[in-house]
Amino acid sequence: MTKFPLTTAGAQDLINELYALPQAELQIEADAAGADFRLWIKNHFELTETQIVYLDGIDQRWIDDAQVETKYFLENRLPIALFKDQAKNSADGDRGKLLDLDKRSISSFSEQDGFEKAEKLDFTISYPNI
Repeated sequence: MTKFPLTTAGAQDLINELYALPQAELQIEADAAGADFRLWIKNHFELTETQIVYLDGIDQRWIDDAQVETKYFLENRLPIALFKDQAKNSADGDRGKLLDLDKRSISSFSEQDGFEKAEKLDFTISYPNI
């Protein structure tokens, strides 16, 4: 599989390619993401050495959440997106990179449409100022 740039567009291209796979092949990808999220990211995105070092240093609890949710969203072909904010410089410095994992689930009911449920998973990389 082709490696994609670690950008919003690159992540969307990856998801589009994955969701074009037959379910059995997609399940293999979902299982791989659920088993070793760091390796799955390294195998699917073009990363610099600095990005690899950063990825390897992320708290395991965040990685655990990310791999469980990514597996679920992949195997169910639910929307996954990546958003990257540009680095912001400050005279006082900054906190460094901030990673957010936002899982949203919205349920609704109307007499016309009945019950509907929508879910999405957003990964956001930002550089907040102090």
